[in-house]
Amino acid sequence: MPLIRQTVLVLAAAATAACTNGPLQQGTIPDASTGAGRNGVGGPCDLLANAGPNDAVYNNQALECPSRICIKPRDSVGGVDTAPFCSAECSQNGDCLGQIRDPSSPSDRRCKSGFVCGAAFNVGPLCCKNLCLCNDFFAQPPPTAATCVPYPNSGMGCSE
Repeated sequence: MPLIRQTVLVLAAAATAACTNGPLQQGTIPDASTGAGRNGVGGPCDLLANAGPNDAVYNNQALECPSRICIKPRDSVGGVDTAPFCSAECSQNGDCLGQIRDPSSPSDRRCKSGFVCGAAFNVGPLCCKNLCLCNDFFAQPPPTAATCVPYPNSGMGCSE
């Protein structure tokens, strides 16, 4: 009986991989026991707003994201063509295994360089919260919740 159960789990993991809209970050395999790849990190999503390269924007009601968090960090590198992506709260980089760009598809605008756990926003409901962030947007590692500095402007810092 254990052989049958193991086969079902492998098939379930393969089905999960087929439903993630593309490849996962190198070295990740969706696994029923760990949930890797199931948090939707890196999946395409809609911000419901226009955002320029210097804007950090999020939609915390994105139905296409399991966490409901769709983000586009500020482009601190310059020329990033990565589209907004589903994110999730995290406590370490290992929590952020997710979908990456398929280099054989010119229209794929998902993250190229993998994900890191960090704080992308210093104001509003996601202020100084660790989220899975695409490395494409950062020249240096982003701050974490422990090193994030809220924006000091008339009480507009980390307010829920």
